[in-house]
Amino acid sequence: MAKFLLFVTSGPENQAAYSALNFAKAVTQKHELVGVFFYGEGVYNLNGLMCPPTDEINIAKEWLALTNQSVRLIACSAAAQRRGMLNKQEAEYHGVSGESLFSPCEIAGLGELIVLQQQVDKVVQF
Repeated sequence: MAKFLLFVTSGPENQAAYSALNFAKAVTQKHELVGVFFYGEGVYNLNGLMCPPTDEINIAKEWLALTNQSVRLIACSAAAQRRGMLNKQEAEYHGVSGESLFSPCEIAGLGELIVLQQQVDKVVQF
């Protein structure tokens, strides 16, 4: 059984984000998905305020479902702040009302990405 880390840089309107989600679901069937690190436009995949039409997939909720399998969802702190993707603690720290990042999702720096890379067998970028 291999350990995987996904590095997602594609936003939710990009097919690569859906490919990353499908890959993540497939990996959890036979391998261990240690975490998914969202960087750049990829942080928008964790937007808890996303309200797509009912005939479209809510990719944020799909990613959130992976946390039930102990998969860490991590947004790059700099990329998230730049795009207004804040959890409750970050919103309070910056004096902003409201949060847009789903609560089990984490915010961490690129140092956490380095630590995770050392714990896995494979890193896959989308």
